[in-house]
Amino acid sequence: MFAQLSRFPAAVWVVLLGTFLTRASFFMVWPFMAVILHNKFAMPQSQIGAILSMTALAGALFSLYVGFLSDKIGRKGVIVAACGIYVLAFILLALASVAWLFAMGAVCVGMSRSMLEPPARAMISDLIADKSQRELAHHVRYYLVNVGAAFGPLVGLNLGFTGAQTTFWLVALAYGTWGLSFVWVFRRINSNEEVPKIPYRFRDAMRVLRKDHAFLLLILANALVMYSYLHQETSLVQYLNQLGDRVVQIYTPIMLINASIIVLLQFPILKLLSNRSLLFRVNVGLIGFIGAFVMYGFIPLHGPVYWWYVATVVLSLGEVVLFPTFSLLIDRIAPDHMRGTYFGASGLGAIGVSLSPLVGGIVLQFAGGPTLFFSTALVLLVAAWLYLRSDQELLNRQAQTTVGSSVVTEP
Repeated sequence: MFAQLSRFPAAVWVVLLGTFLTRASFFMVWPFMAVILHNKFAMPQSQIGAILSMTALAGALFSLYVGFLSDKIGRKGVIVAACGIYVLAFILLALASVAWLFAMGAVCVGMSRSMLEPPARAMISDLIADKSQRELAHHVRYYLVNVGAAFGPLVGLNLGFTGAQTTFWLVALAYGTWGLSFVWVFRRINSNEEVPKIPYRFRDAMRVLRKDHAFLLLILANALVMYSYLHQETSLVQYLNQLGDRVVQIYTPIMLINASIIVLLQFPILKLLSNRSLLFRVNVGLIGFIGAFVMYGFIPLHGPVYWWYVATVVLSLGEVVLFPTFSLLIDRIAPDHMRGTYFGASGLGAIGVSLSPLVGGIVLQFAGGPTLFFSTALVLLVAAWLYLRSDQELLNRQAQTTVGSSVVTEP
């Protein structure tokens, strides 16, 4: 593995290390966004939730066009522009003195994220021709994202970044540094290393996506998985709130268990499953998710605490297998000249993220926690069927292409 890492191009290392730097600084302050909105602007919980949902939704919708744009004009310009807009968005958050400006800055952050991540992920695939190295690079990227997400809030908490608006300057500095690093390394990328820019228009690209049934089924399945997973981060906390002050004592270890498993076991499990198909890995991950939510549904609210931790271990093992596979599934389906468009469109899966807190709150209020967790397991079963259908569609398409090529080349 280390030999493969040493062969990564410089631009890929900038993407990977920049991902860690920016995600760590981002999560030092972003989890405390609700605290700032409540303390400084006296916003009620409903408005805070609406702003955070708007941020996710704006990013999901905007990513569709930005991914296409990176295919149209090239990755370099889009990535550098995204870093610049990120810097401006966080400066706006640091300086905003009225609620509507702060909300605008939050939405701009969501849009900037969708503007940066699809072309960055596509660039990894562009610059690494070897399939196994490309797969490893996507796994490293996901690993660094999780390290930043896991330890960023803890560092922010220890540094006192729990509601200080000025801390957004730190994130602006991190993204500015990343942008300058891109400018430096892009000078070393020869034009012949870049994927040729596509000549057609946005509506032409959308027509291609609409006809790609394997891809559409994949995006729908991803959205259902993201909808389900977020219940572990939002709805589970609301459910455990019925325990009063004990919720912090229970949920803090849950977060630590999840982060530790991801950090410690991702690469050993990657090695273990390296010779298995992507569909097999998806199914293994979904079994972990389904098993965890079924356990959540059966655990008595006032029962032994350790069962919550056992269920979290099962879910985290599924996450380690499933989430890094998302990028590999997109990479497998996307044509080389449309990687940006496909990675951008994959951001539509975040619609599941924006719906999860709303649906979870309604079900918890009117039907209770066990109903929510069991129904989530059923949603994941639907996702498993969609992944199977997507895989079958792709195999049929590849078989037809092979047959067509044989007919054309036959003397």
